[in-house]
Amino acid sequence: MRPGRVGYVTVWDGNKYVQCRRVPDDSLHCEAGGVTMQPSLAAVLDPNRLQMLGNLGWSLDRSFGNYIRTFPAPMSYAVVAEQILEVLTRAYEANPTDLEINTDWIADIPCPPRNGPSQNLAGSVNDAPAMRAFSIRTCEFKAEPPPLKAETREDVLAQYGGIVAAELQRLRINAKRRVYTVFDVGIGYIQCAPKSPMRILFCEAQSAESWPALAVVLTPQRVARLQAAGFAAPGRSPNYWRDYHLDEMSDADLAKELLSLLGDVYGYSGSTRLMIKTEQF
Repeated sequence: MRPGRVGYVTVWDGNKYVQCRRVPDDSLHCEAGGVTMQPSLAAVLDPNRLQMLGNLGWSLDRSFGNYIRTFPAPMSYAVVAEQILEVLTRAYEANPTDLEINTDWIADIPCPPRNGPSQNLAGSVNDAPAMRAFSIRTCEFKAEPPPLKAETREDVLAQYGGIVAAELQRLRINAKRRVYTVFDVGIGYIQCAPKSPMRILFCEAQSAESWPALAVVLTPQRVARLQAAGFAAPGRSPNYWRDYHLDEMSDADLAKELLSLLGDVYGYSGSTRLMIKTEQF
């Protein structure tokens, strides 16, 4: 025991995790990651697995969208460990051989800092200095209401094509400067920056090597779609990459291609806001 601190243990594989802490009555309170803060888990937690979570004794906590279970004090650590392993492997399809574990002592306050939405292990309690810029400090998290879901690829293009094309034009015009744009859909991104004086736009599509949680998203079929679009495998970069020659494509045509890739590769349907990040913010 450490005065003023609470011990946490986190077990995870990619973005699938269970985090536990002792509470004053000596029971063990555990949380398993949910879709609210980690949208990529939607590919894992289908209705059957959600039912399995309930059957295994876990229930939804609406504060952060995680699934919780409390193990009574008399239960042995060995039994608790078996239960945690069971929920990770059965409900989340975690690979037992890839599981990692970490322990930490964090300030005993009512609402400790948590990894922010779409960060690795989003929703888990973490006060690491490296995560402070991305952490949330609140007692509950409410996701922004999603925009109306686009029904077709044409709907997504109509909604974001002009914005994406404008960003690509900005990169084209400022090709001699250090500029870039990231088109982030929460469960993956494509980022682009000009290469001067070659009049080339260097683009990267996020890979599971740069974010292990994408291993459940980037199926062989989706990787094949990237390769068919001319993206090379990670190596030169930790992500998939390709060069676009600015003299061969208009901004509108390139915007259409990138939005199509975000849909085909990362499953983006327009149901969440497309986040555009630049060197300015």
